[in-house]
Amino acid sequence: MRRLWTVLLALTASGAEKVDYGWAFAPPHRITLGKPGGSVKTLLDAEPGFVTIAWTYDDLRAVPLGAWKAPRIQWRVRVGTLVDGEVVRESTWARPAEGWPVLDMTFRSAGGNVQLGMAGSDAGAVGRLTIRNTDSRPHRFAVRCEVQGGWVAHNPAWIDAGRDGGALLAMQFDRADRVLLLLAGGRTGAPAKKSISMEWDVAPGAIAQGWLVRPQEAYERDLPAMRARDWNREYASALAAWREVLAAAERFEIPDEGVARAFRASLADLFIMREPLAQGYTGTIAGTDLYRSANPFEPSLTAIALGQVGLHAAAAEGMRVHLDMQAADGNWNDPQGWAHDMWGAAGMKAWAATAHWRLTGDREYLRAVYPRLLASSRWQAAQRKRGGTSGLMPRGMGDGGLMNGDDYFGVFYPHNFLAVMADRLAAEAAEALGRSAEAAELKGYHVAALADLRRSLEKGAIREGGISWIPGSPGNTSGSRWGALYALFPAKILEPRNPLIEGTLKRMEASLSAGGQPVHTGWMADGTWPAITLDNLAEAHLVRGEGDAAAAYLYSTLNHATPLVTWCEERGLEPGSTKTAGDRQHLWTPLAVVRVIRDSLVMEQGGELHLALGTARSWLSPGRSVGVKKAPTHFGEVSYRISATPTGLRAEIDPPARTVPKAMVLHLRQAERKTPRAVRVDGQVVRFDAACECVRLPAGRGKMVVEALY
Repeated sequence: MRRLWTVLLALTASGAEKVDYGWAFAPPHRITLGKPGGSVKTLLDAEPGFVTIAWTYDDLRAVPLGAWKAPRIQWRVRVGTLVDGEVVRESTWARPAEGWPVLDMTFRSAGGNVQLGMAGSDAGAVGRLTIRNTDSRPHRFAVRCEVQGGWVAHNPAWIDAGRDGGALLAMQFDRADRVLLLLAGGRTGAPAKKSISMEWDVAPGAIAQGWLVRPQEAYERDLPAMRARDWNREYASALAAWREVLAAAERFEIPDEGVARAFRASLADLFIMREPLAQGYTGTIAGTDLYRSANPFEPSLTAIALGQVGLHAAAAEGMRVHLDMQAADGNWNDPQGWAHDMWGAAGMKAWAATAHWRLTGDREYLRAVYPRLLASSRWQAAQRKRGGTSGLMPRGMGDGGLMNGDDYFGVFYPHNFLAVMADRLAAEAAEALGRSAEAAELKGYHVAALADLRRSLEKGAIREGGISWIPGSPGNTSGSRWGALYALFPAKILEPRNPLIEGTLKRMEASLSAGGQPVHTGWMADGTWPAITLDNLAEAHLVRGEGDAAAAYLYSTLNHATPLVTWCEERGLEPGSTKTAGDRQHLWTPLAVVRVIRDSLVMEQGGELHLALGTARSWLSPGRSVGVKKAPTHFGEVSYRISATPTGLRAEIDPPARTVPKAMVLHLRQAERKTPRAVRVDGQVVRFDAACECVRLPAGRGKMVVEALY
């Protein structure tokens, strides 16, 4: 309990249960534009006074499947504004409330503002410029775009005054007449070698409009037609593409708009980081720059998240490439890809595949993927027989900051947790399909591997300060704490109150930052990886029934986002930190945001279904409601709504119909932590468990109403 209050106190200091991005790292802040699942991506890096537009014309359709080979950024153009010839240094940036991957940036001056709203599509990116004179006298506003690096000249009017001086051309490193960027809607400024500018003379109180366009494929001959194009229509079309995707977020009623916006934005970014791959596959990518490649870890978790919000077809299509990437001998760890020798990859794939079956009830899908589960477990059993590993998987790659002394390779616990989980899931699949002989075989693999792993943990745990905790590798304190809590969830190697789980939580939470983030959860020994705060710690607390801690970590992680609701992979602990690592817009955090919010509202634990397990206290302040509409679960779709009324809490529940859970547990997390004087289900008094602030609902019933009176 003392450790739990340490978490809560740290989060209170950073503005708990309020989203204000107060712990964002230093600019530039990145948002990537594109259509859902498209190959054409435009990277925008916002900083005071400027935004840099970056892109490549390459994509992953020409890259070997699963290889870490990100397309190289080919062009960067810096965009700024001027008022009466003076550079504007002040600007703000945000993401629209709808969560769309759109830049909303405003350049501010005493004379007025220039607002840039920029959206992406397969045709590139289109930016709408809105110029407002807020002063009492006229002003000349200008937008200037300058190629960073590049060749000796990119403005054709610098070479020949008769050519279009409102467009930047490649000149070299591509077809010479390829259009990089176009400004439209104003008066073309004086030509410069590597930049273009456009000007608007705006009267007091007046508004002007222009356009900034990055075409994916256009040439100098196309410029007259481009200038006549209806860019308002193009911009509206780019936004419309996201409305259907984000309709899935409407299943979840979240009364805190800051959290709801983050949920929508994070869901959108699961599709920004998705694109066509070679051989007709569609894949999920770990980032949009450095990590623009498909390994099986983040994509597997993304498939689970998509299934949890009801986007089952997208989940299945995104996993297809990873399920198919299995060697002839059964090795499911992408021996020819990024994740080679990372033995946890098979576990992630098994989890995603079986989650799809459980969330949809699609036995034919399970039947199709089962041979891969079986082959993988047989391969793993053979690998564990190799000497020197005490029944664990052999020496492999750690990643995630795991180290074996100064070696990146070793015998790592997190990968073994996931590998043993793969055996359990394979056995459960065999049993569900009635494959009794193979089920017995697979259970044998799982039981033996689990026993060996537990023995190793008992021997290899670190004992210090009166606690025992799980290191990255047996008896070795080096490296990060990434994946240690996979022993609890999802792998179920240890029970929630096991001393090793208790000790590992205490060890990880003993050095929380002032912003409520654990330290050294990835490569940065003096930094944090916000994704793992949710993926490892918040999920562990949910399994343990510690909803306050999970909610605290959720708010901490959201406040470590940028105002664009994006996260770099790892970063320093202080607000405004200039220390970052990995991709500047990374996938793991947004997917963890989606999963933790969903699991806080609806979470399966074994045969039980928990409702509102981790809702933040403020979500049930007077007059507020929280709930879900037809949210997929392992038992079918569930709906509920909990409302804070003048007399207490009222919940309307429509249980899942496909399978009756062993128990359905409703958590009544009243804002002031009060214990109800009575709880009734359809008018009948039931027992309220004060320890978990919950009631166990009658099984096998239809719609019901629960009233908690305070």
